[in-house]
Amino acid sequence: MKFKIAYSSNIINNNLLYLEDEHSFYMNYGNAKIDLELLINNIALQVSNNRIIALSGFCGLKDKMSSVLTVPTSSKGILSVNHNLKYGFAYSINENDEYKYPVSADLEKGWVCIGNSEKKGNAVEFIDNCIAVISDEDDFISLWLKPMRLPKL
Repeated sequence: MKFKIAYSSNIINNNLLYLEDEHSFYMNYGNAKIDLELLINNIALQVSNNRIIALSGFCGLKDKMSSVLTVPTSSKGILSVNHNLKYGFAYSINENDEYKYPVSADLEKGWVCIGNSEKKGNAVEFIDNCIAVISDEDDFISLWLKPMRLPKL
C-alpha cells in the first residue's frame, strides 16, 4: 500500500480524545461507511473511499515514553491510500504484522508520535490535530496526534 497526499483546506474537522481510563484514542466518525482499517500498532485508521477519515485505538502511554518532540511543519490536506486490499478487514501498514512502531509523548506540547519522530518527510494535517508524515516513496513514517487532553505520566 502507498499513501497519497492532496494538500487542500478540505480537512476533516473532528475532535481527537484520549480516553485515560481505556488508554486509547477516540474520535466519532458518525455514519460514515468504513471500507477497511489500517493498523499502526493498535491504532486503527478508518478508510472510506480510499480516504482516511478517522482513527481510534489503544495506545497505553507510559512515563518512559516521555520526550521532547519537534512537531513537523505540516499543511492541511487529504490523506488517502492506494491499495488492493479486501474491504471489511483490518491490515497492518507494516509488512511484518508483529512490528511495533515506537511511541513517544511530549506532555508539554500535548503531542504523541507513533513511528519515527526524527525522520523527515511530507507532513499533512488530514484531521484536526492529526498529522501523518509520508516519505517521498509514499510510505508511512510517523503519525502525530494531539488529543484535547493527555494524561499525566
